[in-house]
Amino acid sequence: EYLEIEKLKNKFTKSLLGNRENLDFSEFIKYPNYNIKENLVKKQVSSSNIRGLNVVSVDGSSVVKKFMNVDFSFLKAIAVNYYFYKNHSSKINYFPDVTGFNNYMVQASYINREENAVETKISMDMTFMEIKLLNELIEKNNSIDLIIIDGSIVIMPINLIFSKDLEISKKYDKLLKEYQKLYSNCIEKGIILIGSIKDTRTSALTHLIRNSIQMLKPSTTKLTDFIKINYRQIVDYFSDLDLFNRVLKKSERSCIFNCKKELDKIRDTGIKKEIPYYFPFSFYAFYLKTTLHDTPCRIEFFMDEKHSLKDASEKADLISSILLSISSLNEYYGLPIPQIEAHRRAVFKPAEVNLLFNNLSRTLNSYGVSLLEKRRARRPF
Repeated sequence: EYLEIEKLKNKFTKSLLGNRENLDFSEFIKYPNYNIKENLVKKQVSSSNIRGLNVVSVDGSSVVKKFMNVDFSFLKAIAVNYYFYKNHSSKINYFPDVTGFNNYMVQASYINREENAVETKISMDMTFMEIKLLNELIEKNNSIDLIIIDGSIVIMPINLIFSKDLEISKKYDKLLKEYQKLYSNCIEKGIILIGSIKDTRTSALTHLIRNSIQMLKPSTTKLTDFIKINYRQIVDYFSDLDLFNRVLKKSERSCIFNCKKELDKIRDTGIKKEIPYYFPFSFYAFYLKTTLHDTPCRIEFFMDEKHSLKDASEKADLISSILLSISSLNEYYGLPIPQIEAHRRAVFKPAEVNLLFNNLSRTLNSYGVSLLEKRRARRPF
């Protein structure tokens, strides 16, 4: 069955590439609800000279220790700053320090919440640390050109289940304000802010392409390759990464498309009046293949709402040209070097966790409090 599906996928990919010139989206792009914003499937991009460029990337990590009556979470975030004084030579600084040990947080969860509520709270706290760290760095450094966030550049709508949790709702509102501050800082100081997403299972762009093919009405006289195959069903087998790993060659990007349309759902969380203030921006994404043997990365960026589509397209080209220069040193791993370094520094090492936990345990023991691990963590076999 898997082999048959692969054959179907290859047929669709061949049809898509063979009909690129005939896939004319121009009549649809003018409509606000049509989310593909370039009249192309893919395009070639070239790497740029990055000499003198200042690139910042941020990442964070968390570890949770669970006990019978309390959960402790350890969180930290680190930003790395690459100044490229030559195309392949750079000076690296770390903020607040090389290990992030001066920017960690220990939290306790005393309320007996559902597991997913605890995870949501930790995730929000982790993201807040990262975004706040970026805002602090921007205030200290006036020469940043590009910021890379490991993941999306915009917060996802809060689950309506958690919106009734007062503590989580307050954290969410605080996080939204920190994001707004980051967007404003980037606009004010001319910083390009991007999200670089390593692995994603979304099929958003793939489905947009399917809908566009359907709107172009394949027939016996045009786009006939698509009516020879059941393209509408075949597309259901693809993720965006899967399709564009087949479609894109090295140094090519996909069309840009509107993303994060679900931001409108944030208005359902009880803070409706604040949302236009938080997000007067348009968010875009595209896929970029930086190396020969790795899958494409999903890249997100934002524009002021007053921008033109030409501006958005040119910004995607600029971002691509920079990322190609800092992501193609290893043909088997195509992430930007600053993003790789930020992740490497942010990950908690076992010795760090043990040090933090042992200090915490000693402090609690001095007050006569001992921690009992859950049964699955202390079984004798």
